Amino acid sequence: MFSGDFANSGQMSLSAREMEIIDLVADGLTNQEIAQRLTISKRTVDNHVSNMFTKTGSKNRVALLNWAMDHGKICRDGFNCCSLPDEDDP
Repeated sequence: MFSGDFANSGQMSLSAREMEIIDLVADGLTNQEIAQRLTISKRTVDNHVSNMFTKTGSKNRVALLNWAMDHGKICRDGFNCCSLPDEDDP
């Protein structure tokens, strides 16, 4: 298991699939809904979410989303959006 300092350092990277899943978690989808959206099994989604918990030191989905916002992995409601390109920009 990773120490809290290492997990909180932001050095632990998430795979492209994990990033895709974390975006869907942030949208409020359940693991079953994510599985249907990505046409993968719910068990696969469960495994990805569990791996993300381990990688980030998160104990639940709320903590996982907090970690993602703190590390600039997701942008929600105007928070952490300054580094993301604006859709209106050419």
